[in-house]
Amino acid sequence: MLLDKQKNLERSNLEIVEKLRLCDEKIDRLSNEYQEKFDLIQSKLNEIVETLKSEESSKFVESDNSTVTTAPVDSTQDFQKNEEMTSTSGKNFVLKHTFNNVSSIKNEEDRYSEMEEHFGVPWQIGIRQWDGFLSFYLRNLFRDANEKKWETEVEYELKIVSPNCREKKEERTTKSFKSDDTVSGWGSLKFIEWNNLNKDFVVDDCFCAEIAMKMKKMTGIYKDNLRSFDKTMEEYADVVLVVNDEKFFVSKLYLATHYSYFKTLFLGQFNEAKKTEIKLSGIDADDFQNYLEVLYGEQAINEITVEGILMVADMYDTSFVIQKCETFLQRKSKKTMKKKLQLSSRYNLDALKKQCLGEIKSVADIKSLIPGDIHDLDPSIMAEFLLKALSVHDSN
Repeated sequence: MLLDKQKNLERSNLEIVEKLRLCDEKIDRLSNEYQEKFDLIQSKLNEIVETLKSEESSKFVESDNSTVTTAPVDSTQDFQKNEEMTSTSGKNFVLKHTFNNVSSIKNEEDRYSEMEEHFGVPWQIGIRQWDGFLSFYLRNLFRDANEKKWETEVEYELKIVSPNCREKKEERTTKSFKSDDTVSGWGSLKFIEWNNLNKDFVVDDCFCAEIAMKMKKMTGIYKDNLRSFDKTMEEYADVVLVVNDEKFFVSKLYLATHYSYFKTLFLGQFNEAKKTEIKLSGIDADDFQNYLEVLYGEQAINEITVEGILMVADMYDTSFVIQKCETFLQRKSKKTMKKKLQLSSRYNLDALKKQCLGEIKSVADIKSLIPGDIHDLDPSIMAEFLLKALSVHDSN
């Protein structure tokens, strides 16, 4: 009897040892598999970084005879140009789209990019084959439900790029889109001859179109003001903040008590602390109005105002306002997941980013979130996409 128990015990021990051995083998196998996957992710990220480095080290310039030459980047000129572009407003962005099946475009046929919304206004790239030329234009798709007057003044630059980095662009142009315009698009009627487009820019029946934009002025786009900061508030104010020649009469004490940026501005050792009128640059007056309303407790955040408020709050490091914008985007906003992910990356909205990534269920979802130019994707989000893709693949 005792001998049988001993044999059973030995058999059980052998089974346990065998199971442990199998577990060790499985762990090693899984470890190797995931190491390979992470190595793949790292390799992809390294490729992106190297590509970005090479793009920063040189730029392509088209000469008069349509040949493409390479010139070193003058960082000083770029800085000065960027300073000039942001002197009145920080609303800069780039529309990008790859047009496919170029050979199938008929004369007088229009093709459009997908709509992109920036600062509450939807935009679109349009092209057309027109009498042997490529027509290239920018479309403003804003429509006001209340039919009130509105206007957006933008500075833009049209550019086409081939997959081998050849490019052609036009000088920056300023245009005002208005509510009573009879057409929604403006651009170049004869941007390039169609034959030259096909010869120099079309590869695998496609080419990339880009429009770099700066929104200089917006009127009638936003909601009506919820609180006044104009001259009627002068008797209650002890400082005037000036944005694009518009004056905001506010209380130093209120702003300095609640928000560290204004505490430093008004009570610190800077020259501004002694002034009764301070000029603020790099922002839009309407965005600053909405931002102040949030600071003063108004419900100023909506689908159209949220991006502008975020931009100002980020510039002035106002975490309270940033948090309110993030909460709105998480709970109430109807913006696309692609737009939310873009904002989460630009303004470090980790909770929103986590929510967006959590909603990815398929490879198709990932593809829908990838921008027209893969290099515009934040490397951390690229890594998350790769992990998600691997997870989806494993589950299938």
